[in-house]
Amino acid sequence: MKKIIMHLSAIFLVTLNLSASVPEGAFTSLHVKVKDVDAYINYMKENTDAFKMIDSDVAGVCVVKTGNEYPGEMFVWNAFPSVEKAFITSELYDPMNPPKEFNKLRKVLYSVTWKPIKEFELNPGYERLWRIKTSDVRALANDMTKLEKELQKAGHNMRIGVFEPMGGGTENVHLRVVTNTAAENGRVVDEYYAGASYGKIWDQAFAKYVTEVVRETTEFCQIVYTK
Repeated sequence: MKKIIMHLSAIFLVTLNLSASVPEGAFTSLHVKVKDVDAYINYMKENTDAFKMIDSDVAGVCVVKTGNEYPGEMFVWNAFPSVEKAFITSELYDPMNPPKEFNKLRKVLYSVTWKPIKEFELNPGYERLWRIKTSDVRALANDMTKLEKELQKAGHNMRIGVFEPMGGGTENVHLRVVTNTAAENGRVVDEYYAGASYGKIWDQAFAKYVTEVVRETTEFCQIVYTK
């Protein structure tokens, strides 16, 4: 399974590289309230018909660990090669009218389609998420690309994503930083406050392009289905 996931991640990353400005691909997210998070995740791993119905390439979950707005806050995400395929899912599957088993496990709140504005390696883990308002999402994405490269030069395997919502109601742009473990994410923060040079890129990008931080959370994310 690990080899399959790595292979799919490589395919998705190559697809995103086809555009010099904004990458190809799209994600959807279904935000839910869950009483038993582990039971819900295990049920999805064992019952994949919904993912097959919408022809998802890769699907996973993110469980909010800090900054929760309610207990059991999490969402299910799906990756697609295009916005076209992501939009079609609304015609193929109605989350408000699922099988009875799903209704026992979750309460559906809302769903969103996301367009990645920079290249993003699909390799989930410990994730820090900022919901932001920005004056220039593409310029912010360009600076995050520079930051990602500097972090990698410094020896950190940190993946940064910038995602713009479509049909997301009151959702905002998502700025997401991902590491394999919480310790790795925290190590970068420690170095930032200790004066690491890459911190200047972060500070300048936020000062120039982020007009408001609406909310910040940390999440544990994982893949639950691969095509």
